[in-house]
Amino acid sequence: MISIDFTFFIVILNFILLLIILKNLLYKPLINFLNKRQKLIKEDLENAQKSKNESAKILESQKKMLQEARKEARELRNEAIINAKIAGEQIINEAHTRKESIIEETQKMVKAEVQKAKRSIEKEIGKFVVSLTDKIIGKKLTERDDIELIDNLIKNELKQSMSSKHRRK
Repeated sequence: MISIDFTFFIVILNFILLLIILKNLLYKPLINFLNKRQKLIKEDLENAQKSKNESAKILESQKKMLQEARKEARELRNEAIINAKIAGEQIINEAHTRKESIIEETQKMVKAEVQKAKRSIEKEIGKFVVSLTDKIIGKKLTERDDIELIDNLIKNELKQSMSSKHRRK
């Protein structure tokens, strides 16, 4: 049988003392450490969630800014294309205007040269006719006779050249 003696109470008392000592020296500090550690982990998780939310907001704002920048770039490109087309049309119009003015100037110059050549030819023909008539007639005509003769020859020559032009057409 089990006998209860004085040592049994001492063992129970020792066990209770050991539990009290362990509780005060080991269990409380261990629980406090675990509670602090759990609190730190919880705070870190909350901070991480806040950082994640902030990052998502920043990412969203960056996406919006990128979309706006792309839209603005498209608008600038379209505007540049329109400006280039307008500038090209202006250049073409200026070229046509310059072409027309150059053609007009050239035609004027050609007409002036033709008139100059006609006058020169008329003078040469006049001199030739005077010298030829002097040789044929054998006498010198008066200046008035020279002028009439030259005018008649020029008129005849113009009529012949006009009629030959009409025949060619």
